Amino acid sequence: MSFSEDITQIEENVMLNSHVSLSKVKLPFSGLLCSLRLTRLLVVASSLVFITPITFAENIADISSLAEPQVTESSTSTSPANPLIKSDTLSQTQLLGSAQSEASFDTMQMVGEADMDLLWFSIYSAKLMSVDGEYKQNQFPLKLEIEYHRDIQAEDLIEATVDQWQHIGIDNQDIARLQQQIEQAWPDVKEGDKLSFMMHNQNLGQFYFNDQALPIIQEPGFAAAFLDIWLSEQTSRPELRQELIGASK
Repeated sequence: MSFSEDITQIEENVMLNSHVSLSKVKLPFSGLLCSLRLTRLLVVASSLVFITPITFAENIADISSLAEPQVTESSTSTSPANPLIKSDTLSQTQLLGSAQSEASFDTMQMVGEADMDLLWFSIYSAKLMSVDGEYKQNQFPLKLEIEYHRDIQAEDLIEATVDQWQHIGIDNQDIARLQQQIEQAWPDVKEGDKLSFMMHNQNLGQFYFNDQALPIIQEPGFAAAFLDIWLSEQTSRPELRQELIGASK
């Protein structure tokens, strides 16, 4: 049944029950009715309550929407974003460099290794690796591998990292920005777990937990800041640095 036929049926019912002539009703919104080709006002049968212009307009809008073409989800949906890549997606050059680094992950040669001890406790063993087994500044990829000798919660690892960033002179505002990256990536570690970091360039790196890749980090300055904890000349452990870069060979 069409909309106009519905209107006619309602009118007939109203006339039978209330004996009210619709022709005597003044239409305060006749312009709207004319534009919709309606010539009579709807009346609720028994109570003779008039539909207000706002309610009427809402009803017309609801009915009109039924005639509008429906847009399906499939026609408007977009492909979901890759959860491993941020909104500032990797360039083709970065992706190529990352792929090349992944291919050389197992073929990298050790530059040096060192143990981190606190009093009589062994905390971890660290290894620094490069493509040719030599350490040179601004030569990539560079990999740091840490094997833990104790159980350590992620929050304690993060706190220690922040302390080291402060020690080597990184600005507190930058530390807050960098800290977000490790808060999202790091798990708790247990004795025997390995946490590695592959530095592809100054701004691009990736953590591996027991050789399982974690999300790529491309926060500006993060990769360099993380490895500087061990490799910066301002490090709190200069002897450990010397061993890692092979200077004590």
